[in-house]
Amino acid sequence: MTQKVGARHLLAYSDSQLVVKQVEGIYEAKKENMIQYFQQIAELTTNFESFQIIKIPREENVKTDCLSKLASALEDCRTRHVTKQYLPKPRSTLTIQAISSMEDWRTPVINWLEEGHLPDNRWEATRLKARAVRFLIQRGILYKKSYTHPLL
Repeated sequence: MTQKVGARHLLAYSDSQLVVKQVEGIYEAKKENMIQYFQQIAELTTNFESFQIIKIPREENVKTDCLSKLASALEDCRTRHVTKQYLPKPRSTLTIQAISSMEDWRTPVINWLEEGHLPDNRWEATRLKARAVRFLIQRGILYKKSYTHPLL
């Protein structure tokens, strides 16, 4: 990519200490795949008047990753085709019905706190009163009270 845009000076960043030290000639490339990478880098850098590689922390490597992905995408851009297609508006409509009559454990608590309605069974009414003390309704939303935490 840098050659295609006519760059003469190249500053490269890497989060790999091994790669940086090998390119600088401080470390020796021993594995076959690393030797091939080193040879390719050596060959490519001869096309520039100056070349420098700098080690950066991994968390600062986002910009470098984006550039490398862009470069690899540009290499393949001659063989890629982008197809743009507009989809017509949908012909059918979807009907959604809200289910508001669904009852669960919260329904008796809400009925007691909002309207003061208790179950007919005395034992259930006593149990509900004891349980409802731990809840609060604000703007139509049921919250659980807590002394050490915000409303849940």
